[in-house]
Amino acid sequence: MANDDEARRITAEHRRVWLRKSVLRRIYRDEFFARLLACCRKNGVSVEVGAGPGFFAEMLPGLISTDVVWSPWLSCVADARRLPFRSASVTNLVGLDVLHHVDEPMRFLADAERVLAAAGRLVLLEPWITPFSFFVWRYLHQERCDLEVRPLEMQRSAPGSEKRAFDGNSALPYLLFGPGNVARSLASLPRLQLVRVEPFCLFAYLLSLGFKRFSLLPERLYPAVARLERSTLPLWRDVAALRALIVLERSG
Repeated sequence: MANDDEARRITAEHRRVWLRKSVLRRIYRDEFFARLLACCRKNGVSVEVGAGPGFFAEMLPGLISTDVVWSPWLSCVADARRLPFRSASVTNLVGLDVLHHVDEPMRFLADAERVLAAAGRLVLLEPWITPFSFFVWRYLHQERCDLEVRPLEMQRSAPGSEKRAFDGNSALPYLLFGPGNVARSLASLPRLQLVRVEPFCLFAYLLSLGFKRFSLLPERLYPAVARLERSTLPLWRDVAALRALIVLERSG
């Protein structure tokens, strides 16, 4: 119960910040949500895992929003490791900042493989590790960034020692899908194929300070910063990108 209460408190705070910070809403809609939507199949059942404050549902009518802790804007409560959907019934399974919070990431991926229909997609947007972003995630962010963990071996904590709702490891997506890691990660998931890993995100989000209550980026300057970021992406993507779009598809 204490864990649930903490999750509700943090989620409520994120919603308050979201309503106050118009520049944060623009970054999410233009950079994050747009990428997720562009990779989703156009028809069929779409499910969001770890919906949290529920912002993405505004962009995709009919989306089934789920999380482990109930909130009024959710469609249902669901554990990402044991999704309450029939096998081969979901066209799009979408997650924004979810994978790196899951304490058994391989169980999540295995259940994603189960619920996805043929050609269905798992579309994730997660923290990513580059030389610059490692410093940001490790020293300027409240979550861990531990490159020494072994995500293929991670198991849920013993009863009574479960992690707090918003604990996470920003390095997990890179450890699963970064260079040299993909084949090993998907070896036990024969029906999931990697479609793309697209690192991006730097200036605008960093200057916005995310869900902090204040921002270093006035909204009027956002369009110029966003144009600069997009035009220079090839120059810094491999050394400084903060996030990555990760798309997997279930074979027939």
